[in-house]
Amino acid sequence: MRISSVLRRPAANSHGNGVAKPQLTSLVDMLTILLVFLLKSFSVEGNLVTAADDLQLPESTSPERPVPMVNVEITTTGVNIDGRPVVPLQRVAAADSLLIVELRDALRGIAEATGIADRENEITIQCDRRLDFAVIKKVMYTCAQASFSDFSLLVLREA
Repeated sequence: MRISSVLRRPAANSHGNGVAKPQLTSLVDMLTILLVFLLKSFSVEGNLVTAADDLQLPESTSPERPVPMVNVEITTTGVNIDGRPVVPLQRVAAADSLLIVELRDALRGIAEATGIADRENEITIQCDRRLDFAVIKKVMYTCAQASFSDFSLLVLREA
């Protein structure tokens, strides 16, 4: 018995040029598997609020997660709204009045721009654990004057 190998040419496609087309079914299956893997590994409970760089937040054992809202940060250098500097901390600490005019005006601008100026609104306040309470009190009073009177203080959850 003789064994001979037969070499075959690829079958010509409908265009007649002899080029084979890849099967798309296997590519679609592979992409579907990658998509499912990425969706399963995606963290839905990521950080909703990012603490400012120069803050040491107090720790908490509360299981509640923060919800997105306007974010006021009282850092060691100043008061910020959503990361944008508003007023230096020295000016806030040295002021005799509880009202911080620059902060109130910025918060009112945000409330008017988002259409929430007519109601009581929620706000998250981040502050350093070493900060004097008199400064926090001034910021809270100013937020209330700008129609943001439902406060949430951001803390770190204990591990």
